[in-house]
Amino acid sequence: MSDRYSVSCDCGSVEMVLIGEPRVRGHCHCQDCRTLLDIPYHSVTAWNPDQVEIARGHDLLSQFRHPRLSMKKVFCSNCGEVIYNTNAMDWRVVSQHLIAKNYGNTLPDTLRSMSHFHYASRLIDVADDLPKKP
Repeated sequence: MSDRYSVSCDCGSVEMVLIGEPRVRGHCHCQDCRTLLDIPYHSVTAWNPDQVEIARGHDLLSQFRHPRLSMKKVFCSNCGEVIYNTNAMDWRVVSQHLIAKNYGNTLPDTLRSMSHFHYASRLIDVADDLPKKP
């Protein structure tokens, strides 16, 4: 039986289920994530589209498609919480912070970051023991 993680937005109107093992678990420092989300880096899990189900509130999802990037963010139209964003490969990129909020502010060990990627383009240094991939 594969792992299943249930994640809801702040108001609880949208529920997403993540199934199995994510493609990526890490901290992304790429320019595209920083531009789309207006953050210095993004702590993420990334999933294939078929591993992500919207269990409740599909009709409440809105999206912003970036005008220059092959990326979008999908959010709850009630509370504005970003449910996931996509990348150029159309993976569902889910914030580790959103997941942790749904698990008593603790990220499940199976979803913890394994490395930093695009670290060469970082805005800030991160002092941890994880591998830093260029």
